[in-house]
Amino acid sequence: MASPRAILTCLFIAAGLIAKPGFATPLAKCIGLSDQDIALIVNADDVGMHPDLDKAAFKLIDAGQIQDLSLMPPTPNFAQAAQWAKARQLAVGVHLTLTNEWQEKQPWGAVLSRDEVPSLYNPQGNLWATVAELAAHAKPDEVKKELLAQIAKVQAAGLKITHLDAHMVFWPATPELLNIYTSLPKETGIPIVIQSFHGSLAEQYQVHRQIQSENAIVTPDTFLMHYNPSMRQRGVAYRGYLELIKQLPHGVHTIGIHPAEDSPSAQAAIPDLTLRLSD
Repeated sequence: MASPRAILTCLFIAAGLIAKPGFATPLAKCIGLSDQDIALIVNADDVGMHPDLDKAAFKLIDAGQIQDLSLMPPTPNFAQAAQWAKARQLAVGVHLTLTNEWQEKQPWGAVLSRDEVPSLYNPQGNLWATVAELAAHAKPDEVKKELLAQIAKVQAAGLKITHLDAHMVFWPATPELLNIYTSLPKETGIPIVIQSFHGSLAEQYQVHRQIQSENAIVTPDTFLMHYNPSMRQRGVAYRGYLELIKQLPHGVHTIGIHPAEDSPSAQAAIPDLTLRLSD
């Protein structure tokens, strides 16, 4: 089977293809898969947010237990995480970030200044805490300007980008945000991941087929994530991912995880640390 990096490389090659019946076929064929094969990419996101999240993600990469990670350009530990990726000659995803859910615990603003993108900042000088607030306040031209600046920041760090995905899945919040997000592959030459993980596998196939057909975008057939802090317990193995993998149909799939290491600093800064330790 093709390597995970080959899978991600094929996203670039296939980015201009328009879907035909059997949505996965162009991408699956590009990486040498048959119609019955299953390819899985496990991606760690939120990298750059906190040193103990980043250490966990890179340890999984180094051990070959996951295939990809996504950096958050506006976050406090981005520079260190980018150095670690560059030292490994690791291509990375960009976890495009327009919100800051932690606020006082981990404050961050945009890559661009408040003077440049004022609608993206809340009164406290951070990005808005929720996607609903972002949708209510953000001006589309400033959103696009900031997203392109985040991509440029990762490239300026000397890193090759595998794909773009969205922190807090902001893109479905308004038609304008959706249009901006789905325009990025054509503008930048970098594929996006459609994170419609709230739908069933069958629903995701349908949504992704429609988006690809209308926009000439190639994305993995499904994106899957188990963000369920109330179901996680310290010291108890979480079996949900194994059950999820058993259900995967043929095609190319991505699972997003949020790994972390434990420390007093992480306990103080990361409210959902139990889930991240479980991941």
